[in-house]
Amino acid sequence: MFILIPIFAVSIFSNYRSSRILQEQIGERTSSAMLSVINYIDLSMQNAFELTTVLANDNDLNRIFVSAGKELTPESLLDFQKATNQLVSVTTSVNRMISQASLFHSSSGILLSTSGYQHISEKDSGEWARIAMEANGKTALYFPAVNKFNSNHQPDPIYNKENLVVMRLMNVLRQPNDNIVLLPIKKQYFADLIRDLLPRSGAQIYLLTDKGQLVVNSMGDNSLPPLSPEKTIEIRELPGGSDQMLIVKAVSAASGWSLVMIQPAKAIFHDTTQLKWWTFGVIGASLIVALWMSLTIFNGIARPIKKMVHAMKQVRNGQLETVVAHDRQDEFGYMMDSFNLMTQGQRHLIQDVYEKQLRLAKTEFKLLQSQINPHFLYNTLDTIYSEAVLNGADELGEMVLNLSRFFRYSLGKGRETYTVVETFEHLAYYLAVQRIRCQGQLIVHSRIAPEAKDLHVLKLAVQPLVENAILHGLEKKTGTRELWLSAQAVNGVLQIDIRDNGIGISDERLAAIKESLAKIRAFDFDLIVSESRSSADLFGLRNVKARIKLHYGEEANMEVDSEEGTGTRIRLSLPIAMLSAEGNTTK
Repeated sequence: MFILIPIFAVSIFSNYRSSRILQEQIGERTSSAMLSVINYIDLSMQNAFELTTVLANDNDLNRIFVSAGKELTPESLLDFQKATNQLVSVTTSVNRMISQASLFHSSSGILLSTSGYQHISEKDSGEWARIAMEANGKTALYFPAVNKFNSNHQPDPIYNKENLVVMRLMNVLRQPNDNIVLLPIKKQYFADLIRDLLPRSGAQIYLLTDKGQLVVNSMGDNSLPPLSPEKTIEIRELPGGSDQMLIVKAVSAASGWSLVMIQPAKAIFHDTTQLKWWTFGVIGASLIVALWMSLTIFNGIARPIKKMVHAMKQVRNGQLETVVAHDRQDEFGYMMDSFNLMTQGQRHLIQDVYEKQLRLAKTEFKLLQSQINPHFLYNTLDTIYSEAVLNGADELGEMVLNLSRFFRYSLGKGRETYTVVETFEHLAYYLAVQRIRCQGQLIVHSRIAPEAKDLHVLKLAVQPLVENAILHGLEKKTGTRELWLSAQAVNGVLQIDIRDNGIGISDERLAAIKESLAKIRAFDFDLIVSESRSSADLFGLRNVKARIKLHYGEEANMEVDSEEGTGTRIRLSLPIAMLSAEGNTTK
């Protein structure tokens, strides 16, 4: 999926760059067309300005003004009428945007035109006359603010909001005076020119003078552009609006007049916007496909590999029953089947070797039993007991009797397990012999919980632990020697505790014992440890734990706790579910 990131980046950049190029090209073409129009308007206005110069310095007109004096007579008005008609015919033939001309006689306040004359009050003529006087012989522009009608009830060309008036003082080259020549120009002429620039509906265009005065706009009203653009081409929002607008401005280098066009950007970039959304759609679809492919690859490759690794870790931790469940028919399915067959074969191999070693251990044990003639041993012990009683050696007789009973239990054939009660009775024979050896200083406390009495335990599973407690704990202790034996069932587990108040075990030695015992597991190949390969105090402990692991499984355990100088406690924990009330154990 990361491979698609450069493609997405290039696509987005290409869309952005294409929009920028389109904006620049449209702006440049629009600006070029607007410059052509503004140059044509400059040429037209230059013609109008030159025409006012010609009229202002016309000898016939100036002579009529001089001969008329300060007050115009009917003859003077007639002369002006003729001159004005001649003036209009000349101007209209030269410049089609001018339909008529007017002359203003400042002294009398009379405005003469082709449609007649009228007396203009100083109040009415104040604004445009002031503008012409301030120009001091230069061309001036006047934008009428209201409409008025002349004496013939026709729209006055000077007071018509649809006109732009070009003005200049008369007789500029000789002796300037207050008389003014006025040329009204219809704004519609400019509107027709700029309207052809509009590319589509929704666009607006404005023609402005060098002073920022509105000449005309495409809407036909007197509204100015909503903003003054700082750049020739830019895209921005209008004040109070939310849509992006393309603003193009063209300024005449000669006159300073300008054209400002405003059009919605979405109309211009409609096709590119559609292409952009198509691109985003393709990118989104590609992402979905990439995610789907990633999940497919993960489910097809990464997940089965993780499952295999997890199963391998479980097998490495000793969980040989691990099986990788799957329904695949591909190479991974073949690998998982091979793994399952391998673990199954390993389990079978371990079980075969394990059972072979178990049979070997049993054979060795039975061989040892067979080497002893029980009847000869029992008869010999009975003879010694009888002689001891006849000679008054009661203590010796009791020792021999208990020893005989102990061997009858230990060498008894045909039974592998005994109940807890029977096991404790056997321990009582052994402890009776040990009590005589300790000269009566051994005190034994025995307790069996009712629920544990009839549970069967492996033969000789407890006696080595009791022997270990006496030999390594109590014999080396001075004073009273006490031994506690108890059996109880707790949460499905038979707990047999052997506790003494002997000399205890040092921390260093206890750690070594625990480490050695922790290595013994149910599937350990070295379950039966010979005495030559283990220290004296560990031999019995290791073999007992190996036997209970062998017979009761991994849940069976043996714990050793001790405090130096205080005593030692050994606890056998046997799962009751693995015990049988008939006297057999589950292997």
